[in-house]
Amino acid sequence: MLSTVYLLFMSLLAGILTGIIGMASLTLYPVLLSIGIAPISANATITVATVGAGVGTVTSSLKELKNHWKMAFIVACLSTVGSIIGAFILIHSSNSGFKRVVPFFILLAGAMLLWPSENSSHHNELSLWRNVVGWLSVVLIGLYNGYFGAASGLLMIAVLSKVIGGEYATYNAIRNFESFINNIVSAIMFIIMLKIQWKVIIPLVLGLLIGGYIGPIIVRFIPSKIIKKTVGIVALILASILMYQAYF
Repeated sequence: MLSTVYLLFMSLLAGILTGIIGMASLTLYPVLLSIGIAPISANATITVATVGAGVGTVTSSLKELKNHWKMAFIVACLSTVGSIIGAFILIHSSNSGFKRVVPFFILLAGAMLLWPSENSSHHNELSLWRNVVGWLSVVLIGLYNGYFGAASGLLMIAVLSKVIGGEYATYNAIRNFESFINNIVSAIMFIIMLKIQWKVIIPLVLGLLIGGYIGPIIVRFIPSKIIKKTVGIVALILASILMYQAYF
């Protein structure tokens, strides 16, 4: 009973964070490890459960998605192509190496969010190059998400903030949709090919569904600049902590 309450509370928190920035895997991964679930099985189980979060986040993000469905589908398709590749890599991987890679991805995401955007219009070639790199990054983040997923939401937000720009709530809604489609495809692959811990799915899905609906609502009431700076700073702190745990 106590472990169920623990899982429900943590998945609710993870769902809220997912709706705001996309941190379900990063939040729940150590939780599932703490109750004795092996790393790859934990990762696969979280991916299946986060489909529930996607139902909540996309439903709650419909207002922001109203005039941006075309962009949302483009981002989702590119990311999902990468995710399929990443999922196949995970299926044929061992349990080692995760901890050493994740801090660098989070550090990169934090730096991108805190880096000031350039508003000048006379760097067309540079802007074109950045767009090419940005869209390629969407595919690569999808690959990473299919493989492990921790901090992939942070990375996607950082990239979309540069490629799409505009209000945080808008590209966060696009990320919510992209993540939902991405997780559905990965979840199907994992259910077929990996061991899913079905005994913990119900509290995870319930918490993620409710929290996922709450997250985008919170975003509407906080200025974009504040969210980006706060998330960027938190990402740098988190990267430092995880780097210390992985290497020292």
